[in-house]
Amino acid sequence: MNKFTLALKRFGGFLKRNAFYLLIILCIASIATVIALAVTRNANTASEDLSVINTEPNEQNPNEQANAGEQQPTEKEPEPVVKTLTFIKPTNGEILREYSDTVLVWSSTLKQYSTHLGTDFTSTDGNVFASADGAVKEVGYNVLDGNYITLTHGDGYVTKYMSLETLPTLKVGAQVKQGELIGKMSTTQGSESKDGNHLHFEMYKNNVQINPLDVFILEEK
Repeated sequence: MNKFTLALKRFGGFLKRNAFYLLIILCIASIATVIALAVTRNANTASEDLSVINTEPNEQNPNEQANAGEQQPTEKEPEPVVKTLTFIKPTNGEILREYSDTVLVWSSTLKQYSTHLGTDFTSTDGNVFASADGAVKEVGYNVLDGNYITLTHGDGYVTKYMSLETLPTLKVGAQVKQGELIGKMSTTQGSESKDGNHLHFEMYKNNVQINPLDVFILEEK
């Protein structure tokens, strides 16, 4: 019997004597393997669950993430208030004669028919007011216009107040408010002196004479 055969015979005898213990060792190893595989699988599942939870939006504030990348609107500054230019009647009275640039009207002073490039007003108190905010452009007297004052306004408007009782004391460049008393009406206008106390009112837009009644907001002072 050679050495190899002898060794195999001895190993077989060892297995027969210790078969019970070897079986126990194999069972323990199998159980350990199963436990290790289960632990590894649970760990991987837990990692995947955490990844899903971290990528979901916050349930308590669903709009927070959606609005995170949006730029918050800035508060707008209030726009400056621009005052609208308006004109009112320059007296508390009635219209004596309207503006007429095409139809000739009779002048009892000049004893002839002619155009009437202004609006005449009369009133019981005789007061004359600024038709709109403006600045004094000219103050003066001549035979045809009588005592007069001219005001400039925005947007190319100019107003002229003629047949005043006295020469206004306002200086050129002085600021005048709408409704401010600027004089009294009279008969100083030579071209309309026989029409009684009245105000002859003229209005210009960009150096072109216009009908004041097309612009007025008809309110009494």
